[in-house]
Amino acid sequence: MLFVECDTASGAEIYQLTDGSRPADNIYGEQPYSSPCGTRIAVRHYPHERTDGGLSILDLTDGSIHPVLNSMPRFPAFHAWGEHLYFQEFVGKELVLRRCHYLTLHTEDVIVLPSGTTGQLRYGTVSRDLRYYAVNFYPNPASSRLLLFDLAGGANSVLAESTTHRFKHEQFSRDGRNLILVQANSADVAVVNLGLIHPDGSGLEWLPVDSRPRVPLGKWRGRDRYTPRCTGHETWIGTTDRVFLSTAYDSASMTSIWSVSLSDEEPTAVYQGEHVFGHVATSRCGRFWLADAPYEEGIPIYVGSFGAVSCKRLCLSRTVHDGRQWSHTHPYFTADNRWVIFTSNRSGIPQICGARLPDGLLSSL
Repeated sequence: MLFVECDTASGAEIYQLTDGSRPADNIYGEQPYSSPCGTRIAVRHYPHERTDGGLSILDLTDGSIHPVLNSMPRFPAFHAWGEHLYFQEFVGKELVLRRCHYLTLHTEDVIVLPSGTTGQLRYGTVSRDLRYYAVNFYPNPASSRLLLFDLAGGANSVLAESTTHRFKHEQFSRDGRNLILVQANSADVAVVNLGLIHPDGSGLEWLPVDSRPRVPLGKWRGRDRYTPRCTGHETWIGTTDRVFLSTAYDSASMTSIWSVSLSDEEPTAVYQGEHVFGHVATSRCGRFWLADAPYEEGIPIYVGSFGAVSCKRLCLSRTVHDGRQWSHTHPYFTADNRWVIFTSNRSGIPQICGARLPDGLLSSL
């Protein structure tokens, strides 16, 4: 754990948490890959020269790193602040959903995934109660299906299917209802809709963001346009039924970040001002939000409160986008709100960094 700098605006201490010749990233920010106690996070390594990629768990208390997978991993499943890290791995010719306990490091099989899906199966999401695994499947370039696996009974079913929209970024809610947030991109990606679906198979219901689907896939109400195009970065707000998302900048509302639920007639601006945000995340408690500003020098990360429409700069990520995911910040809070984890290539090689929050910063928001 290498101290890098202290941010002049917030007082946050910035550390480089990983090192070595292999590029590394924190995987994704919308559903934090970290333990419920806040002390351990997941690390994805990329191949470099003769060294393969991998998946590891990093301890924030002593800086130790513990390998989980010693080959280039498939994208791990979403399961925010959970006791386990879920991931897909080939065991012989079978694709298996496995999980590793963040603290004990015990790894075990969960289910064997159906044959014939290995090349087109996405990463999926595991419900908070550990009962379900939902995952998008692409049978062909023009078709998309959302599959549901009952981890207790073993049955699987198709929750939604489309030949006009590409489903992505499936995320289970944390409110006990197991609603699945689904991103649906139009074929030309000009429109990014967000919908919710329940495991009972009652159908997709669209949130009032972006524009009305040209071919309805589920329930829809209201006008044709709600916000500028969604960026594809969205997440649940704590254990509520609300979703936090970013869009292109809306000059009328003076915002690019919003909160919304199915009961809303239109989304609510979370911030109003000059900043244009991209990647977003929320705290486990649901009170605070994070977002980076990709068009500003140094790509700063800002922190705000859902109880206010202002924000403060937490730190400069100093990453430079190079067209690869490992150069995106993907910031997130650890479960205890002590750290904000993000990726940066500030050292020349993508590595995971952490901003240790000073006492009183969040309460000042």
